[in-house]
Amino acid sequence: METITYYIIPPDLSLEVSLLLIGASFITSGITTATGIGGGLAMLAIMANVMPVAAIVPIHGAVQTANNTSRTYLLRKNINLSILIWFSLGGIIGVLFASQIVVTLPLSLLQLIMALFILYSVWGPKLKNFNNGKKSLVLGGMISATTSMFIGASGPITAAFLPRSKLSRVELVSTHAGIMVLQHGLKIFALGLLGFIYTPWIGLLGGMLISGFFGSLAGRAILWRIPERRFKLVFNIVLTLLAMRMLYQAIV
Repeated sequence: METITYYIIPPDLSLEVSLLLIGASFITSGITTATGIGGGLAMLAIMANVMPVAAIVPIHGAVQTANNTSRTYLLRKNINLSILIWFSLGGIIGVLFASQIVVTLPLSLLQLIMALFILYSVWGPKLKNFNNGKKSLVLGGMISATTSMFIGASGPITAAFLPRSKLSRVELVSTHAGIMVLQHGLKIFALGLLGFIYTPWIGLLGGMLISGFFGSLAGRAILWRIPERRFKLVFNIVLTLLAMRMLYQAIV
């Protein structure tokens, strides 16, 4: 019985907390599918309050890999493959060759830089050809993948690099999800090599995967009903709120 419990409820977590995380996976996955962004950061905030510190980033990465995989599958016909390929190439480079300068930056400074960049990308004047070429997509992949290794939720910075004005709401959500699958997948693989043991978390991850899939289904139903112009406005507002939260954390 103890062996079964070991695989269902992770160490240092109660049954109530495990059920809370499974429910949160449904809600946050639905939020991200419906609005394009925000669920990953919300899940990270919840985990930070109920989980051991050492497990937060690897387990968050595993959950986001699963939830983004379901989102990618459900919206697979709308993925912009060109953007996905070039951004993912940058992501691979970012994980393999992360700069020591970035590694040694204080977390607060990293958050400040990310927040200011996101705010500029949403509300500032657009730089010519910045979001059009392959080089900017590769650069965006490198930066967001490197960031993901240290602050966990890189969804907002990834979204800031995507050519949002040139993608429909469904293309934006599906392409973003595909990119995040690779980024989080590389992260959990790297953290596993560094010594994190995922075995005790298998049961919880399975529950969160299933609930996240149904959350994606619910979010997709909402996504199809949101008018294009309203979606872009909501997306930019959510992105701004996430950046403001990051800015607050950096300053306080």
